[in-house]
Amino acid sequence: MNFLQSSPMCFISTFLSLSATVSAMFMLLRTIFNDFVPREAREYIASLFSDYLFSDFTFVIEDRWLAVDNETFRAVERYLPTRVGPTTQSLLLGSCDTSNASAPPKSGIPVGGKIVDHFEGMRLVWTLRCKESKKYYCRDKKYHCLTCKKQYRERVMKTYFPHVTRTAESILHHRETLNIYTFNKEEAMWESTVFKHPSTFTTLAMDPALKRSIKDDLDQFVKRKDFFESAGRAWKCGYLLYGPPGTGKSSLVAAIANYLRYNIYDLQVQSVRSDAELRRILTATTNRSILLIEDIDCSGQVAHDRANDLKPVKSPGKKPNEFSLDPGV
Repeated sequence: MNFLQSSPMCFISTFLSLSATVSAMFMLLRTIFNDFVPREAREYIASLFSDYLFSDFTFVIEDRWLAVDNETFRAVERYLPTRVGPTTQSLLLGSCDTSNASAPPKSGIPVGGKIVDHFEGMRLVWTLRCKESKKYYCRDKKYHCLTCKKQYRERVMKTYFPHVTRTAESILHHRETLNIYTFNKEEAMWESTVFKHPSTFTTLAMDPALKRSIKDDLDQFVKRKDFFESAGRAWKCGYLLYGPPGTGKSSLVAAIANYLRYNIYDLQVQSVRSDAELRRILTATTNRSILLIEDIDCSGQVAHDRANDLKPVKSPGKKPNEFSLDPGV
């Protein structure tokens, strides 16, 4: 009984003695630091600790990266609407489902809007910003800013961004609505509308063995992304559909889109006038999508026309060995 009664007193006495020792040691170190370390060195050391522990660090994710759309930006665009919470002060709402006016709107992040995310004990603040283009034919540049404590920078790179990418991939795989995109040459951008087509592999009129073969091929393609990367090949596959109108080519494309849950990019290749324009159009598409090139058999004439546009043409008043690249000269 005496031992139980004296234990709390012994603990308190030991704790006070230890606290006094630590305090005395701290005061001694502080005195030595102030007396023997030059003021400039003290300020520099203090600034290092202050910058590391209390200052912020900002990641900037622009919508374009090396002349193509930034996949990290796209992943963030899909991820952030899932992190809307009580601290969110503004949201962007809209719907492109022209066939259903009562469809619930989708949420997005407005320019200047902030989203606060918490991950593994870190507080992360997202802000969408926009830089207005000085050229009328160029789009405004959008970019996301991610602000965190500087001490979390490495953790954000190693754990948080992979988490964002994985979540975005899952959202793409389970998305409820699909879009079909057409390219607007005047705006130099893809424009989308909701894609709703009743065609599925269940309703498709096709030989059962051929239908099963196509589905197996699609399943194998989706599962072999790592194989394509390890082999140094682009993760893509292609199908050539041919036949007279009304034989089900468009229905098969719709069935594939509904089966894979992939968006469709509908490209009229006849309107493409140069290889540079074609490259710009293709690099603006997203992963996990279908590029539909209709009437590709007509593209040979387009290529021939482009070649004629670039063919040297004799100009009046010039010597026979002088040429102009401008067909109007």
